[in-house]
Amino acid sequence: MLNPRLFLTLIVSIVTIVMVGCGQPATAPTPAALPIAPVIAASELVIGLNRLPFGLLQGGVPLNDPDLTLGVTLYYVGPDGDRTKPVSTTQAVYRGQGLPVGLYVAYATFDRAGGWEAEITVPQPNGTQTNRIRLDVSERAFAPMVGDRAIPSRNLTAADVPSLDQLTSDPRPDPDFYRMTIADAINAGKPFVVSFATPGYCQTAVCAPNMAVLKQLKSEFGDQVNFIHVEVYPYPFGESFQQARTVDAMKEWNLRTEPWTFLVDRQGIIQARYEGGITFAELRPAIAQLAAGQPINPVP
Repeated sequence: MLNPRLFLTLIVSIVTIVMVGCGQPATAPTPAALPIAPVIAASELVIGLNRLPFGLLQGGVPLNDPDLTLGVTLYYVGPDGDRTKPVSTTQAVYRGQGLPVGLYVAYATFDRAGGWEAEITVPQPNGTQTNRIRLDVSERAFAPMVGDRAIPSRNLTAADVPSLDQLTSDPRPDPDFYRMTIADAINAGKPFVVSFATPGYCQTAVCAPNMAVLKQLKSEFGDQVNFIHVEVYPYPFGESFQQARTVDAMKEWNLRTEPWTFLVDRQGIIQARYEGGITFAELRPAIAQLAAGQPINPVP
């Protein structure tokens, strides 16, 4: 499992590079010959099917190329450091629409815990670049897994506060996201989506884009699926952020990074989970399946 502090450091570094570059004079394009360094944007990997989001840095600058598809080959690395033959091969497709950095997402199954290696191939005009990165796979995740029962947290709702600006750091909140607790949603016997995010204080800069995606999906599926946003920090948000003090639901769900998005069926069973940035293209098919009561197949 990737240490959460290291995970946040990597993502914040990428976002900082993007933000520093905003508004600056245009520079010459990065030469294609510069080495490409992949970054895994997930804090935990477990036995079974996993979502593998990758970022790419070339010459210290994030790549955001929607035409790229990455080849991903996984190897198990034994205790003595020896690699097995390839265990599986898959592709990471572009999932960066609307996000501040390019994101490439693959789905892969790990059949055992321990050290793994991902060999990433990136097509470039001058030939394919290949990199290897270490992955640590655990027996069990910290965050709730697919197949687990959703935790019946009693997060604050609009009925508990004078105004929504004491409930969410979203500058343009949709009141429908704050009507019910997670416990209420479970008892309603209706599929629901719950997002743990902090648009105003997001360390990965993807919380606000995530909420925009969910609002768009709510406009299409709101009659069939309930949507809930849980703010990561209690009010006053800035003070809680400085003290790293999170809401009870974050602790109950054992979430150590943000944002997280969970899709839960009408029986209260988690059917999909997404750490970090999400896009309409990735999430819409899954929510359509959730609304129809079908098994969610996240693989593109």
